[in-house]
Amino acid sequence: MIVVRNVFHCHPGQAKHLVAKLKAATAAMLAAKTVSGARVLSDSCATFWTVVLETESASLEAFEQSFQKYGSDPSIQGAMAGYMDHVTGGHREIWKVE
Repeated sequence: MIVVRNVFHCHPGQAKHLVAKLKAATAAMLAAKTVSGARVLSDSCATFWTVVLETESASLEAFEQSFQKYGSDPSIQGAMAGYMDHVTGGHREIWKVE
């Protein structure tokens, strides 16, 4: 199993807007069964205005397949529309669960 963390650094004061978008997108991803174990995290003591979308996948291959599915799903695209207006940058972390 792997855990994937998409880490977003937001413009000042924009984290709450990204959180709302990610929650809507996560609900659509879970409904479409493209991800599991999804949750949205916001910083308490990390770099200011940091938001994380964390998901689980059985393997890297399963993650790649789900990434293709939810990347083309209209409900997920709609939920994420304009998210870059809130983001200054970020990165992805992929962790193997031992």
